[in-house]
Amino acid sequence: MKKIHILLIILLLSNICLGQDNWLIKNSNGFNYYLTTEIKNGKIVGHTRDNALKDIVGGFKFMMLKVGTSIKYPEIIHFKGEFTDNQFQGEFHKIFSKWNFKGEIKNDSLLITLINKNNSKTRISGIRVKEVKPMRDYQKTFNEIFRLTENNIYNQSFLKSKDWKKFKKKMNKLSKKIKDDLELQIAFFAITRDFPFSHYYLYDSRPENKKHNNTSFADIREINNETCVLKVKRFSGSEKQMDSLISIIDDKKYKNLIIDLRNNPGGNYLTAFPLAEYIIDKPFIAGVFPNKNWYKEFDRVPTKEDYSNFAEFSGGTMDEWFDKANQNYGVYLKILPSKKHFEGKVYILTNKNTGSTCEPFVYGLKAHNYATIIGENTAGAMLSSNEFKIENEIILRIPLNDFITYSGERIDKKGVEPNIKVKSEKALEYTLNNIINK
Repeated sequence: MKKIHILLIILLLSNICLGQDNWLIKNSNGFNYYLTTEIKNGKIVGHTRDNALKDIVGGFKFMMLKVGTSIKYPEIIHFKGEFTDNQFQGEFHKIFSKWNFKGEIKNDSLLITLINKNNSKTRISGIRVKEVKPMRDYQKTFNEIFRLTENNIYNQSFLKSKDWKKFKKKMNKLSKKIKDDLELQIAFFAITRDFPFSHYYLYDSRPENKKHNNTSFADIREINNETCVLKVKRFSGSEKQMDSLISIIDDKKYKNLIIDLRNNPGGNYLTAFPLAEYIIDKPFIAGVFPNKNWYKEFDRVPTKEDYSNFAEFSGGTMDEWFDKANQNYGVYLKILPSKKHFEGKVYILTNKNTGSTCEPFVYGLKAHNYATIIGENTAGAMLSSNEFKIENEIILRIPLNDFITYSGERIDKKGVEPNIKVKSEKALEYTLNNIINK
């Protein structure tokens, strides 16, 4: 009789709580990570490492974030929902973001579908693992980050600052707790976001996570026979591709060219140069890119009188750019007009996500009165940087050159102010109705 009671209790408990499971999530859009799930009383709860977010930002700051932002949980990812017959649905939280989701456990596989605001779907899949153990030696990873940064960063004086010492101390402490690469990336971003420079990132090196569709990097939309919009999503195409778009604009003889750079994060100079060259009719110097050698010798930003000490770059390949930027003190950017020249008026639309390569383009055309800038302040993310491979699947991007405009201003962490301030979503409408049509 006693054995029967024990058996009944075991069966009852198995219905109430199915126990914990660990899952390795293979993330096609970024770093891999672990999830732990627990099913109990028809509910499922899943999360990344316990208190990881709280460990990264600190207990007091986490409480402040919890009060003042949409953050609810001390883990980087946390979800919960109703569970029935190996299927479940509920809310999925990742730091500041939230989605509705549906999921399924099938044998040793976990499948989760996030429902985005536009009703598109993002799928997450993982495999069951026996235990959660560190994906790599994170102390070794951090030591390599420290070494590469200290050997290459343009701002060598920063390495003596409290911020850099605090960063090293914090990352060394976290190295004993971190279990996966997503947590590594989030910790790096959270601690470095207030550094006095941009272009210092960690990201996944796998090819599928770095694809950009170069064939659709830009397109032309005709408003009428006098006005067109050139939308440049990213400066990632080739010089030939940009030249073909310029030829279309030139053949049509438009009177108004609207260049839409809203949400353009930057890219390379191969497509930015031809566009700038088409708009200008006289050469101009956008600015100078001093490297660590300059700041080691001179404790100041370079002036116009210093440009003779720098290499000139007025077009070429990215390899040629990096070669010149690394020489002596760095390189300055000179734009030369092309044979074709746009004769009409130019308007450039910007917002807070208009960054990097876009910014000297915007600054130069504004400063020399070739274009009217409409929209929001640009991102303030303008430095020259390059990639360094740390180990399998991890890339560290480091700023190698500062950027100082010809007038002596720094754009990084500041941005370019528009001529006319308009909310991003209203910038095109404003340009058409209040400037061109008026």
